[in-house]
Amino acid sequence: MRERAALDRFASLTRLLDTPTPAAKAQTLARDVLAAGSCVRASVLLFVDEGLVEATAPAGAGFALRAKTLELQRLFLHALARFAIEGGFFVPHGAMRALAGITTYRSPSDLLIVPLQADDATHGAIVLEVSGVPSNDEVAYLRAYADLAAAIVAHERTVSAVQREARQSTLLALINERMRKSLDRDEILRAVTEDVRVAFDAGRCVVFERDPSSPLNARVVAAAENREIDPPMPETVPLNGTWLERVFAGSVVSRDSVGDNPSDAALRRYGARSALTVPFFIDGKVESALGLHFTRPRAFDDVDLVMLRSIAFHVGLALANVRLYERERSRRARAEALERIVRTLRDTQYVEETLLVFVVSASLEAGVACATYAIDGDEVVRRALRSTPERFTPPERLAAAALVPLLYGDDVVPASDLPAEFRDVLFVDGRGAMAPLRLDGSPWGFLTFFSDSSGLDWDDSEQRAFFRTLAAHLELSLATAIGFERVQQLARALAESSAFKDDLMAMLAHDFKGPLTVILGYCELLLEMLDGEGRSEIETIFSQTQRLVRLSEDAVTLAQTQAAGFSLNRVMLDLREFVESSVKAHDRGAQRIRLDVPNEPILISLDTQRFSHVLDNLLMNALKYSGDAVVVRVSSDDREATIKILDRGIGIPTKELSTVFTRFGRATNARRKGIAGSGVGLYVARKIVEVHRGSITVESVEDAGSTFTITLPLTT
Repeated sequence: MRERAALDRFASLTRLLDTPTPAAKAQTLARDVLAAGSCVRASVLLFVDEGLVEATAPAGAGFALRAKTLELQRLFLHALARFAIEGGFFVPHGAMRALAGITTYRSPSDLLIVPLQADDATHGAIVLEVSGVPSNDEVAYLRAYADLAAAIVAHERTVSAVQREARQSTLLALINERMRKSLDRDEILRAVTEDVRVAFDAGRCVVFERDPSSPLNARVVAAAENREIDPPMPETVPLNGTWLERVFAGSVVSRDSVGDNPSDAALRRYGARSALTVPFFIDGKVESALGLHFTRPRAFDDVDLVMLRSIAFHVGLALANVRLYERERSRRARAEALERIVRTLRDTQYVEETLLVFVVSASLEAGVACATYAIDGDEVVRRALRSTPERFTPPERLAAAALVPLLYGDDVVPASDLPAEFRDVLFVDGRGAMAPLRLDGSPWGFLTFFSDSSGLDWDDSEQRAFFRTLAAHLELSLATAIGFERVQQLARALAESSAFKDDLMAMLAHDFKGPLTVILGYCELLLEMLDGEGRSEIETIFSQTQRLVRLSEDAVTLAQTQAAGFSLNRVMLDLREFVESSVKAHDRGAQRIRLDVPNEPILISLDTQRFSHVLDNLLMNALKYSGDAVVVRVSSDDREATIKILDRGIGIPTKELSTVFTRFGRATNARRKGIAGSGVGLYVARKIVEVHRGSITVESVEDAGSTFTITLPLTT
């Protein structure tokens, strides 16, 4: 019995993978540890970001820290060090004063505390109220349980962080794509406000701009709102004395909960209960601001701030590009050349591809040689070049220390304004210019344009603006390409995380089979030895252990069906004989199953091991849910073979027929009647049948019975 309880205890950890919240995870762990029977109360502390989640089983007063702060968590872990034992901490009740000021613990019991540690971090602790010093085996067993629980918690937090970063990268890529496809200022702002509002689940996203006719006001130039926020934003809002005054001074303003101070009065008046607003820097000046308004209090973290600032940077850069482009519109030739380059960049996805396509297009359209450089540690490395030996071949590498400070500006720098050490190696006779490339406000590298003819007329401001616009579009393309590559990396990480989950389930299920087989063997031996007293208990253990074996086999098969490359080992056989052998295995005395098969053989190609799993699940279900006889019919026509399994059991509610073949799907009437089951068997059966290019369906009437039908293609 103790071994089975231990197995159940470890098996319950798989539920953590589908437990949605930290509070639910903590409660699940507390209940499972208490169920092991080695304590009178179990408490679980989970450290979540800067806070703490606590749970106790049975519910009520248990071990708790006085405050849910990071500082107190660290103090608690430090205080435990003096009570260290092999695998955990044992704190006798008489020594509780050593934890005074940390805990609200009031019970007269001793404490056994085991930390949840994984990935070089402590994610919480399991606290047991015990009587006396625990044995080494008890501590070791709890330590193993805590290590596996901590690994699951750490894994899910990693997956959550990866998913969040993936969503943010996707949003940036979407915004950059929209901006690349449009050079219309109003269209960009309308698209960005709606995309950002939806991504942050905000009540409103709005773009403010200084009102040129009234320096004390700001105009609302774009806004996207949902129906929950009221009233709508007016066309103009005041600057003096409001939160916007600080934003237009260059600061980020965050309001987790809009207060009663006068500067927040406008936010309250516009229906906002929390807000985050960041400035746009255009040509080095704050001319616009991007704000998010929420209808509920919300705690903003560094990820929210970095994300919105990054969006503001890209939008500000796009607006600056639009302004420059509008100035260039009167120059048709340059404008048409710019459009062709941008159109070419739209078809690029990767960074190296983007750089190569850009230098070739820019060189052809502008009639100059072009090269791109990127910062790589202590050096600046050439990444792409369009030139000829007759023109000039710039160096492949340069020291970055003196060059990087020159890249913080936005303007195109004529070669004549550069230090001689760079002018002499990057350009021919001083003819050319350098355009900095920045991503997310930080230097990424630079562009160089150079000529072998009469030189470039850098007194022409229009020509400088043209090359700055080229560099700006390259920045946008690079940001999108980097975002695309990052999303691909994150997708691979998510796939690996999903594979980890499947591998974990398969590992647990597979490792159960060894001890379960031992238990079955001893049960069979005891059943042979016992004839009277105690036999019924052993029979119960034997039947429940058989059920665990079937569950572990279902879990292993389920994990295999999720894996890539799930394949079959087919053999040719007579379907009648195959079904008959399965029926005999489940109904040795021919008392409950009636078999109806045709006289002629039905040749079919099957994976016997996997398809036996299908029939076993269906026959066991029919016998389990029905007290009457079960009918199994085998038939065929010119194209396919059919297996029907009919019972007169409890049936399935009509509205739930579509869910019984889903993973963990079970009918409510089966749960209501207390009939045991995992909800995995029919899902696994469907997967195996579909891999055989067949189908499985069910017809059922509640309280009248069910008919499961399998169709398989005949061997031609």
